[in-house]
Amino acid sequence: MMPNLRAALRRLIGSLLAAFAVAACNGTEAGDMGRRVEQPVAFNHQLHIVELEMDCTECHRYVTTNRKATLPTAEVCADCHSEPQGESAEEEKLVSLISSEEGLNWQRIYVLPKHVYFSHFRHVTLGQMGCPECHGSMSELSRPPSQPAVNILDMDYCVDCHEDQLVSNDCLACHI
Repeated sequence: MMPNLRAALRRLIGSLLAAFAVAACNGTEAGDMGRRVEQPVAFNHQLHIVELEMDCTECHRYVTTNRKATLPTAEVCADCHSEPQGESAEEEKLVSLISSEEGLNWQRIYVLPKHVYFSHFRHVTLGQMGCPECHGSMSELSRPPSQPAVNILDMDYCVDCHEDQLVSNDCLACHI
């Protein structure tokens, strides 16, 4: 490759990386990662996953087939909770929200920068990764997390995982 072309490519790559860094810090959704959120109901992952032996896919229905895992809709919760199953005040609140026009308004805690492409299907189905690898030990939580359990937005975390799994670290695999 000619020296001038090589230098031009280095400058272009450097400029693109700088642009990505600026975008990640200025006004993208990634800035929301440090905020703490309140969920509409104190969902007990431990009860559902450990005690009731439910799989994550029973509530996060599209995790194995779509890019986004999605948060459970009122209809998904109503499959089991159209009426209270126990004595929990939080479950009563859930049943009330399911039948109200207010509905469920789950707050996302994992928010990627707009320039990052992440597919649950690629990671969970094709890569056969388990939820705890990125989301931590949700099965131990009796209340919903108010912030991410694992800092998945750290590029080093993703790059290291890709290297360990012998998966492409090509920029265009994850950055759009």
